[in-house]
Amino acid sequence: MTTLRLIDPNGYTVPGTVNSRVPAANEAKVRAHLLTDVAPAHAAEHAYAGYDPRDYRVQAA
Repeated sequence: MTTLRLIDPNGYTVPGTVNSRVPAANEAKVRAHLLTDVAPAHAAEHAYAGYDPRDYRVQAA
């Protein structure tokens, strides 16, 4: 089991994006959700600061 979190362009965890105990079989699906759904929404909220969804990453722990 893995913990996945979305990291913003400044290196901070995006609030509400820590996914604990993700089974290996679901890891790709969770990563895709974070990068294609959550990152663009968060970047849009912070567009004034120059955030771009392409600058987000998923961190596994």
